[in-house]
Amino acid sequence: MIVVDDHSTDDTVSIIKKISAKHNKRISVIELNKNQGIAKSRNIGIDQSRGKYIAFLDGDDLWKDNKLMIQYNELRKNLFTADWVFSNYDVIDSDYNYLGERKRDSGVYGFKAIVKKGNPVGMLTVVIKSKVLKKNKFRNVKHEDYDLWIRLSKKGYFGILLDDSLAMYMKHSNSASSNKIKSIMWTFNVFRLNDINFFVAIYLTGNYLINYFARMKK
Repeated sequence: MIVVDDHSTDDTVSIIKKISAKHNKRISVIELNKNQGIAKSRNIGIDQSRGKYIAFLDGDDLWKDNKLMIQYNELRKNLFTADWVFSNYDVIDSDYNYLGERKRDSGVYGFKAIVKKGNPVGMLTVVIKSKVLKKNKFRNVKHEDYDLWIRLSKKGYFGILLDDSLAMYMKHSNSASSNKIKSIMWTFNVFRLNDINFFVAIYLTGNYLINYFARMKK
């Protein structure tokens, strides 16, 4: 386990080091002396990784029991079909109360499925082949994760979405309206950054909005 501390101001580092000492130093901590941002922090962790597969977990999200084993088995079963797997996931509030589920249709996801209704890939659910990720790192853009899935799918790397809900995403009260407007612009910009035609990008952004409001009604 690699913990990248992006210059936090709480007791994260000391807590992790205490935990690491109890587990024969199987947890390594990388302390950044200044804030680097999400993409750079993740890339630093990727550079330090030595495993065959890489998974991500932000500080306020949770994995369910057996998540990694389920996804590892799926990747082994589809060695020549998929380069990463992801899953549906639950949404919780900051008090760990269940709010709902983010759910998409299970199956193989290529480029068309990745861009059809906005980002279908929950970052906290991903397990990806290390050799793929080390050649295709995160770019320093807004929605850096969606940008990566689009780039990978354009190159012919396929993901498999599992129907199971294997993780819990923590939704904070400050992540509403104004942030949603920014998210719309970031989504459009990611499409354009990946050379998607201007009018097609507008159409796809509209699909993303329709999907978002349909989800909010549930």
